[in-house]
Amino acid sequence: MSQSVYIETYGCSLNVADGELMAGLLSQAGYRIVGNPEHADIVVLNSCTVKDGTFRNFEKRLRELAARPLVVAGCIPKAYRHSALLNRHSCIGTDNISQIAEAVTATLTGKRFQHLDGGDNKRLNLPKLRRNSVVEILPICKGCLGRCAYCQTRLARGELVSYPEDEIVQQARCALQDGVKEFWLTAQDTGAYGQDIGTNITKLLRRLVTLPGQFFIRLGMANPNHIQHVLPELLQIFQSDRMYKFLHVPVQSGSDRMLRAMYRAYRVADFHDICQQFRQAFPRGTIATDVIVGFPGETDQDFEQTLALLRKVKPATINRSRFSPRPGTEAAALPPVPAKIVAQRSRRLTELVKDLALASNLSWVGWEGEVLISEQRKAGSWLARNTAYKPVVIPQDKDDGAELREKNALQPGDRLRVQITRATTFHLVAQRLKEARATRRIAPTV
Repeated sequence: MSQSVYIETYGCSLNVADGELMAGLLSQAGYRIVGNPEHADIVVLNSCTVKDGTFRNFEKRLRELAARPLVVAGCIPKAYRHSALLNRHSCIGTDNISQIAEAVTATLTGKRFQHLDGGDNKRLNLPKLRRNSVVEILPICKGCLGRCAYCQTRLARGELVSYPEDEIVQQARCALQDGVKEFWLTAQDTGAYGQDIGTNITKLLRRLVTLPGQFFIRLGMANPNHIQHVLPELLQIFQSDRMYKFLHVPVQSGSDRMLRAMYRAYRVADFHDICQQFRQAFPRGTIATDVIVGFPGETDQDFEQTLALLRKVKPATINRSRFSPRPGTEAAALPPVPAKIVAQRSRRLTELVKDLALASNLSWVGWEGEVLISEQRKAGSWLARNTAYKPVVIPQDKDDGAELREKNALQPGDRLRVQITRATTFHLVAQRLKEARATRRIAPTV
């Protein structure tokens, strides 16, 4: 029997894509991918270092698995290359993913494999095993053009490297042949795409939305300073029925003083203008943003400006983080805001986030329209997305008998007309319209 590998992934969708790629390469090399470390001959920890809490979780997990053959991948090996934490384990860098089979083979023979530099930057048109058969996580670039004072990820991912348009489009074509119905365009900053190779994100999107087939595209996080220059073209592309009306634009702070301290290359007014134009074009569209609480030097006034901005823009999704000093970053050397104050501000922000999320979701109650089934949550319950990428839970109709439930069973990739009947803080609840029939995804030909 072939040897088995368990891959455990932490962090962003780019890390998830790397995990899928490693699984595909290992499977091609003859290894079995298993879902439990207890059943594995070797473990691959695909790590993330964006927050202190994430790093602490990694440390704990590393201790739990330390007695096993282990390969550490992801952002931590490069960001902590000299740490004693890793000196017993095999490590590969973020640009060395294509060497994962070599790393696993060496580790299983008792050798320590260490490749953190160089590499080939290959991410596209390689074997992969998707976590979700109908979702293609499609990396379009790696690295970034920023120098944010708090970010350790840039130490691991490096400068912007955009992947060629033709290779991205080719991978999308192949994914559609595999039955994919949803694309997540992912990067550290999708808005920066192409600036190193003479193109931009709108040119890429124009090619993707014209591909044949029935699918949705979700554009990943894009910084304001990049998309503000292509916003008219971007909003025009969002008119396509293949684009989720979902815009993730991080603001981090509602204070221009704080944005300058963070080395963010935009102003609060730029963020506000982008959101305003998007909402004018798509009143039901979803705006997502990110906020850091307690960045060094943040005053009560700075924090109040952040709350005021959020109340004004009303993002439906707010990813909030308490500032955590990451080793090797400029912000790590700055005097911290007292922990008690940060905790108080974080609690206030959390309450506002819940209020805004619930208000946004309540506005959808009564809506009728088509959703895309993305996964089965548990027996008799499915998770779907509507055109604004809102999570929609569809429970099984309890009045249906077993035979009818079997006949009406849904599958990931189906499209279905529903009515939103209820809203919670974090998702919508819908019922299937009785006259509706699921549009079944067509299995790919072999």
